[in-house]
Amino acid sequence: MALDFYRLDNNEYLFKLEGKELADLAEIFNMFTQWTGLFIDPYGDIKLPLENQEILIRVIDEYITSTDLNKDKAKTSSILGFKGLLLYFTKNKVDLQLKED
Repeated sequence: MALDFYRLDNNEYLFKLEGKELADLAEIFNMFTQWTGLFIDPYGDIKLPLENQEILIRVIDEYITSTDLNKDKAKTSSILGFKGLLLYFTKNKVDLQLKED
């Protein structure tokens, strides 16, 4: 089970989230669904334009402020790593396409 990330404009492969990373991000993706009505999961495809990436970053920030990150350092690492990728792509104005693997 994996979720591949591509550039929306040219379909260039960027990175992938797999098993443990997806599990670590499940709460983040659920919160994103609550905020937007959009589903991010490894069983479907979704476009993630800059606006939605920015919402996802805000979701992560809210999660971080409301959670004790010392309880699971590996999960925290996954979340912060994913946030770093999103920050990079939003800074460089790259719309994303997420595809099931």
